[in-house]
Amino acid sequence: MKIGAIIAIFIGIVIILSGISSIAISFWFVVQLIFAALFLNSGVKVFKYPSGEHLGSLIFSGILIIDAFGFWGVNWDFWELFIAMIGSYLVGWGLMSIFGNSRFMKKSPKSSRQNLSISRPLEADEYEVNIDANLTKVLLLDTQRDKGFDATLGFDKKSFSGSLTYNMEGKNAVIKAKCKAKAGVSSVLTKSRINIELNSSPIVRFNATLDGVDAVLDFSSIKLDNATIKSNISRLSIVPSKLRDSRIDIDCEITSLNLRVPRDVGITIVHQGELNWNSFDELVYREDGYVSRNIENAKKVCQVFIKSEMSKLSIDWI
Repeated sequence: MKIGAIIAIFIGIVIILSGISSIAISFWFVVQLIFAALFLNSGVKVFKYPSGEHLGSLIFSGILIIDAFGFWGVNWDFWELFIAMIGSYLVGWGLMSIFGNSRFMKKSPKSSRQNLSISRPLEADEYEVNIDANLTKVLLLDTQRDKGFDATLGFDKKSFSGSLTYNMEGKNAVIKAKCKAKAGVSSVLTKSRINIELNSSPIVRFNATLDGVDAVLDFSSIKLDNATIKSNISRLSIVPSKLRDSRIDIDCEITSLNLRVPRDVGITIVHQGELNWNSFDELVYREDGYVSRNIENAKKVCQVFIKSEMSKLSIDWI
């Protein structure tokens, strides 16, 4: 600790100066200074973590310093100092019991919040984005700033473990965000969040494994090439890209899936498994799937392949 280093420097200077000054250095004097430093190192913690133990250490360190230098004629022997140490801790405990709940001595709770972030300029032609998360809120959209991307991850270290990494090879960049709940944790969506903002110029490939997640994936102003999403007991809102033809593969179980499709984007939907459709508005059945009525005139087309178990699909046109 820095305070310990400062105290050690002080003791060293006192010992060095003893050779050129009138300070009388004895073995007992050095022992007292060393123990005074140890008790002081513990005592100063009272200002950050108020407790009777730390306050007692602070009081006794002052007594040792007073006795070592003989201030006010004090010259106690070992047993007198031992009794003084006991008295110091009793006084510390008493003072903390009386004043420990005051706003001056109130202990500030130590935050367990972890925040990670990465921000890079536009330096890649292609992005691969990988997300592995559970019990987390996820937001992906285009950045409104002159950046390549901004990624942030926030979580409670008591309940989650997480990581955020970025690697680049040539003109291809890989962004990985991971946020996993620890064993026994449930229903804590507000305690963890992943936000990723991407530039609209690079081509994007997206992969996600989501479990118990509330996610908004807005690719509308992103050049999405393809997305592979596996979800379980989640709520997903997905907006297809308006800038590029794309493909989205979704493997979902007990998931509420909402496709919010821009009016100038056409979609095709092929699905297998149990899927509860909320509406077939603007869709026409063709061969083994559905296509949107605007497919012939759409500027861009998104192919959606859904494999589902006990999931629900709704489509909104925006």
